[in-house]
Amino acid sequence: MDTNATTDDDVKAIKKLGEEFFAGVNAEDLDRRMATMHPDVVIMPPDRPSIVGKEEIRRLSHDYAETYEEKCSLIYDEVEAAGHWGFARATVNAIRTSKSGGGVEKMSLKNLWILKRQADGEWKFWRITFNSTISPQTS
Repeated sequence: MDTNATTDDDVKAIKKLGEEFFAGVNAEDLDRRMATMHPDVVIMPPDRPSIVGKEEIRRLSHDYAETYEEKCSLIYDEVEAAGHWGFARATVNAIRTSKSGGGVEKMSLKNLWILKRQADGEWKFWRITFNSTISPQTS
């Protein structure tokens, strides 16, 4: 038996982590979102420098939330785990609304997440990258 093979429990836990993150996005609950992240998390957004560390992500996420409201849905394409490492490939469909009345954008984002199992057995986001599957559509 391969002790590094992905288990159903790993898949469920990783999926739950992503669902919890986007529940936090939809509820505009920054603390809920941040609870899903490893302290040394790195986000690699398209066309921008990497965002390094949980506190920098918190600061930028707070500023972003002052400008936009997002409602997201999550579809998993693939989830795997081996030992204390996991990855997920997912599609996130979102509607982003400017809080200043500047418009509404429909987005579809391809995501690749690397997750790290913590000493207590919980999974946390460790590396995050994403890009768009479509050009933003403003209405």
